Amino acid sequence: MSPRAFVVGKTGLVQVVDTRSGAVLARADTGGRATGVAVSPDGQHLYVINGWTGAITVVDTTTGAVLDRIFTQVQLSHAAMRPDGKRLYVSASGGIAVVDPENFRLVAAVKVNGQPQGLAVHPNNQVLYVANAQDGTVGLVDTATAFQTSAVQVGGLPQFLAISPDGKRLYVSSMRLGEKTPGTVSVLDTTTNQVVGSLSVGRGAGSLAVTPDGATVYLTLPKESSVVIIDATTMTVRDRLHIDSPSVAIAPGDPRVFLATGATTTVLDSSHAVLATYWMKSNELEETRSRQFDATMITFASGQPTATGSRISSSQSSKSSTGSS
Repeated sequence: MSPRAFVVGKTGLVQVVDTRSGAVLARADTGGRATGVAVSPDGQHLYVINGWTGAITVVDTTTGAVLDRIFTQVQLSHAAMRPDGKRLYVSASGGIAVVDPENFRLVAAVKVNGQPQGLAVHPNNQVLYVANAQDGTVGLVDTATAFQTSAVQVGGLPQFLAISPDGKRLYVSSMRLGEKTPGTVSVLDTTTNQVVGSLSVGRGAGSLAVTPDGATVYLTLPKESSVVIIDATTMTVRDRLHIDSPSVAIAPGDPRVFLATGATTTVLDSSHAVLATYWMKSNELEETRSRQFDATMITFASGQPTATGSRISSSQSSKSSTGSS
């Protein structure tokens, strides 16, 4: 059985997809423009960041019900769930909001330098990595004390982060800074916190995902309507696919690659060929707010149970022709 994919649209619509068949198992409307998303390790709760309105919305992924919201009164951006599920981190103007998912309340605020964007948590739960766009650094936050302990200079405007499954490498996608500084993907050795490789990638700043074996990194370049496939050992480009996608995700232990592609979710196999295209449902939750689903983010739970949805018909799916604080 395959895991469920959590696909979030630009306007805050959510669809839970059975990745075996493409069936939409549940839908939700979080009611505001979405800028970030995270999911509980068991896949039962999805946390959608309605960044422009400063809200964190929690959704029951089985029923699609909106369970609760936190209104922070500040503009929000990205999100990351700690692997143990005990803390949710949300980047905000000037810092990181720390949420206790069990009680769904704010418990701390982490002050960081620069404008925080993408977030990632080490598999040991002890370090939160923060892409600080304003000063070109990646901040390291001690999750036990909720303090930034150091920062690593990577250059450009860091936007997205992805950590390898073994926790040994952190990949940073940075947007270009002016005409003379191209977009880059940098890699940090998490044992030394040193930059050990870098690759120029046009305008950069796309979403990142690492394969379960750590050998390959996928990078979306929405400004160039392409997806770059990077050899993690040599930090060289293996291939470039002409697919327009703002977000890429890979489920733990799954060789397939999932891309958010507007009204569809595109699935690639390990050879980078299109394995399937799953059509998302249009919004029918509220007739007065009917709007086209525009997938901009996709994510998976770190330890979720597999889906049990039934297969959909060929008209819906096309085969290959996506601490304490």
